[in-house]
Amino acid sequence: MKAFNYIVSVLFISGFFITSCNQPAKETTSGSIAITESQGDKIVFIDIDTLLSKYDLYKDSKASLEAQSKTAEASLGTKIEAFQKRVAKLQQDFAQAQQNAASIAPVELKKLEEKFMTQQQNLAKEEESLMKQRDNAARELETKLQELQKDLQDKIDVYLEKVAEEKQYNLVLMKGVGGSVMYGRKTLDITEETLKALNEQYSKDKK
Repeated sequence: MKAFNYIVSVLFISGFFITSCNQPAKETTSGSIAITESQGDKIVFIDIDTLLSKYDLYKDSKASLEAQSKTAEASLGTKIEAFQKRVAKLQQDFAQAQQNAASIAPVELKKLEEKFMTQQQNLAKEEESLMKQRDNAARELETKLQELQKDLQDKIDVYLEKVAEEKQYNLVLMKGVGGSVMYGRKTLDITEETLKALNEQYSKDKK
């Protein structure tokens, strides 16, 4: 069974960076790399690793998804464990019937065979149902993940476009995984002010 926590821990983080890197370039700014002509000190950057690790929306969303994944995994795990016990019981009963076949009347033996066949078919259907539940849960979780990634990206983009307009930034670059900044002077780093603004807005939205 696929571990749902794996989906959360890997897709949530890597998916955000993939989304960021695949955003089309804008003449203003976005959470991805914006490419325009640079003029003097109107180039700034954001450390995306720091931003995500301290952004309350990201932390709350990640915690929520992890909790959902654990609940779904535990529920399916209980069902699968019960299913495996029924399979083992059927195999045990069938083996016992084979051993006693010589002492069972043909009519009763035929009834036993039909009973085992029916049980086997029911178990096969149950297994198929469990696999569908697992796949549906994984798809539902991934859909929520994509929605959260988009929400996160949109909020960062909206803020950066606003602040770039106010302060006349020509470029907002991204430092970190998937980014293009190897080094930048501290005076060009707007991570903390961006983080503060995003967390303040998130706090207002929650209320």
